[in-house]
Amino acid sequence: MSHLVCRCGEDMWNGQTPNDIEYWVYSDRQLDSILENDSISTLELSVKMNYNVWKCPKCSRLYVFERKNGVIESKAVKIYRLEEI
Repeated sequence: MSHLVCRCGEDMWNGQTPNDIEYWVYSDRQLDSILENDSISTLELSVKMNYNVWKCPKCSRLYVFERKNGVIESKAVKIYRLEEI
């Protein structure tokens, strides 16, 4: 379980499962590999992801966390702020 305060001040926490904060990101190739299995556990899914993304429910900023040495880093490697079009 992790906790993060967004730059807008929103307090985010992924301790509740399921939650609307956390997204798991896979490449198309990774997803094809995952879907080849008949049954997949949540643990298997979490181990195969390279990136974990949190979306702020208040301002929609995206915080991207990278997996290094089998562990999701605790500090975001990228932060994206949406632009209005």
